[in-house]
Amino acid sequence: MDDLRPILYGVSDYAQIRRKNGWFIDRTAKIRDLEATAFALFLRPRRFGKSLFLSILEAYYDIDYADRFEELFSGTDIGKDPTDEHNTYLVLPFDFSAIKKNPGESLDSFNLHVCGRIDAFVEHYAPRFPEGKFQKVLDVRDSTAKLDALFNAIRGTNAKVYVFIDEYDNFTNTILAESGMEAYNDLCHGDGFFKQFFTSLKMMTTAIDAPVKRIFITGVSPVTMDDVTSGFNIGTNISLLPQFADLTGFRHDDLRAIADYYAPRCGFDAEKAYDTAVRWYDNYRFGSASAPTLANTTTVLSFFNYLWQTKEFPPDLIDENLRTDYAKIRHLVTAGRRLNGNFHILENLVAGGCLSERLVKSFQARELSNSENFTSLLYWLGITTITGERRGKTVFGIPNETLKELAAKMIPDAYADIHRIDERVFAINDGLVDFSYDGKWMPFVGILARIVGENFAVRDSVDGEKVVQSTLVALLTAAGGPYFVKHERESGGGFYDIALAPQLSRWPGIAHAALIEMKYVKAGDPVPASGVLEKIRSDAIGQLDRYSADPALVREWCVGNGVTLHRLVLVFHGGDCILSEEV
Repeated sequence: MDDLRPILYGVSDYAQIRRKNGWFIDRTAKIRDLEATAFALFLRPRRFGKSLFLSILEAYYDIDYADRFEELFSGTDIGKDPTDEHNTYLVLPFDFSAIKKNPGESLDSFNLHVCGRIDAFVEHYAPRFPEGKFQKVLDVRDSTAKLDALFNAIRGTNAKVYVFIDEYDNFTNTILAESGMEAYNDLCHGDGFFKQFFTSLKMMTTAIDAPVKRIFITGVSPVTMDDVTSGFNIGTNISLLPQFADLTGFRHDDLRAIADYYAPRCGFDAEKAYDTAVRWYDNYRFGSASAPTLANTTTVLSFFNYLWQTKEFPPDLIDENLRTDYAKIRHLVTAGRRLNGNFHILENLVAGGCLSERLVKSFQARELSNSENFTSLLYWLGITTITGERRGKTVFGIPNETLKELAAKMIPDAYADIHRIDERVFAINDGLVDFSYDGKWMPFVGILARIVGENFAVRDSVDGEKVVQSTLVALLTAAGGPYFVKHERESGGGFYDIALAPQLSRWPGIAHAALIEMKYVKAGDPVPASGVLEKIRSDAIGQLDRYSADPALVREWCVGNGVTLHRLVLVFHGGDCILSEEV
């Protein structure tokens, strides 16, 4: 076991991973394709391996790493056949995830970071230049002025500079989500310091004797770049190009390899681990519906790191860092303590399973009220992925169980911003856990019904059935617990409304599952008379008969083999639950 390759979870330093022989997926062949683009913008969701790939590029191109090329790249694809440009650049790296997210502190934090990186660049490469060459650069303490001073010092020296900017929009996205449009505009428009920085950077690429020959920028969405540069007009957004679809992330064969390597050495079930990783972290596609499916790098490593160290499956399959990242987004779906149009898009996604819009490659923050743009933002953030194409539009769906839970959590979180329900989500969780062992469903259904009624009253939507559906699905999913909350899945020749499918691999003691058929009567219609209500009930029972008899469902949920299936009918008149019954 001493030679077991470690999983260096959270480590994005390529040199350290190689030195410790950490688990590493070789994507260095992509470097050859990248050299066709001098100034590149690469966008992927958070924690998708962008920082590690950028670290690989730094090690590959930095002139001062030339004597370590064999150490760092032996055995890799690019190491066997390197390009002529390897180890020929002065490297200037920035990491904007370090910038403080409070608008009142961001300017000073940005100046400190940029000036510190430029000073480190000067100190590192000064021996290659005449003495005193950079003294004026060191004396400047404003980020944009310092960048200009560096440009003036290097121009005409024949030095080639490669600029790397990691997580370029990390702090601006947070400011937009949490502090609002005005604070965001102060950074990215007019004389905003962030816009001025990119203006100066552009000058370092276009003027006579310009020293910056290459730029590689990583980020999450195109929004900030469009605001500060009018669409990165000096370079190319390579994020949707097919040759870079799998530049980062784990393919299916990568997941299989990591499961097969660690399982026999650490004592866990390889097939179960692989299936869990696919279900919870996989199925992202970037660029088109024909692109390979990929898994989130960091969440996969977090999962296998836990297995490696404990030989047990983690009790919570969602990386806590990912929860934190996505918790911010709920602020984009509320305005003035009301739910806006963006909320309804998210709600439809959770309730209906997919969205169909044109994938927008570039748009500004002030254009997020446009449904097409917000739908695309959900894709760029990794909340949705490309699942198909329909009549010239892209079809977006939720990629995996992790994002299904995180997306659904945004709905009760947004409700909590305008009408407090958050503490009752914990009560729903308690009810689901109790139900899984004792089969008593009325406590958690009662809480759901009360919350639906309260929030139906404050909704500004006329699509009442969708409101009820999405609220039920979102609350059940956000509550967590021992069930996969499934919605509109095919079974018995139809599509059931909601299912509480037991997670038997994680909670083998579950003894109960549920199929829920929800019926809806418009709020403006009369309360159904007893005969009408009985007809609604009868129709629901007929549907449940078909769904519950599906052999695949019976087999997968172990119905009759340790698990009792409860068939529930819920009838809503507007936001009022007028019938809840097990049939």
